Amino acid sequence: MAECSSHAVLDAVVGGFKESERIVSDALGAHGGTGTLLLADRGLWGLARWHRLRDQGTHLLWRIERRKARRVMDVLPDGSYLARIEANKHSKAAGTVKAPPALIRVIEYRVDGQADIVRLITSLTDHGKYPAAELAALYARRWEIELVFDEIKTHQRGRPVLRSQTPDGVRQEIYAHLIVHHATRDLLNEAARLHRSTAERTSFTRALHVVRRMVTSPSGFPPSARRRDRHLGLAEIGRSLLPRRRSRDCPRKIRSCITPYGSKAPGEPASHRRSPVVITLNHQWHDH
Repeated sequence: MAECSSHAVLDAVVGGFKESERIVSDALGAHGGTGTLLLADRGLWGLARWHRLRDQGTHLLWRIERRKARRVMDVLPDGSYLARIEANKHSKAAGTVKAPPALIRVIEYRVDGQADIVRLITSLTDHGKYPAAELAALYARRWEIELVFDEIKTHQRGRPVLRSQTPDGVRQEIYAHLIVHHATRDLLNEAARLHRSTAERTSFTRALHVVRRMVTSPSGFPPSARRRDRHLGLAEIGRSLLPRRRSRDCPRKIRSCITPYGSKAPGEPASHRRSPVVITLNHQWHDH
């Protein structure tokens, strides 16, 4: 599990294949705090987890199932509403101390006219400071974390499997990859600032080639040579910017035929370019 911001890994925790993502992800909570907004999909929902993160000052924007958070307390001018959410009385935690109820704000929207309604809950209850349309548009970009995983697992790692053959060695190798990725992303951010652009338009693979060449370069001494190489590397990274990619989407298609989604045709790209995502807020909350 990893926690990311602006395409850079901020924190990570390694677990075994028998461990639940919900349990493993709890170890990431230590990175949160005042000034942090944590996004998560509906598989991470838990009222006790919600209270634990809120107690340390972390704000939350999570997707949730439609059958939850239906006790409407107040309807807000932007179409979102305040609701009361309680612990499930039929949960497996019966017999233990249940988490207290929470007052949350619910935002519902559709993307590009699709029929499915996305339901979000957030601790940002002030609709004036945090408009529902802006929060919905922010959550719609959460898929971009997949770009981070692709950079690390496909382009940086190269090998299909890790080389270490012991648990400690695997952990060390994973964290080494994360450190290298963070350093490369830091270089991308610096190159973007120098060229007055954004990190999203710089090429990670180009930066990776520059880093690998710089590491193996014999001009490590004197230090002025290393600074010169860094300057040349930053110039190379920012020389050719990528087109704007906010409008890309990744269709839910895989190569296996045993799936509810369509299959990819031979040569079909993994992602498409389309018109900018259109967020349509759902105001028919009372029909649910």
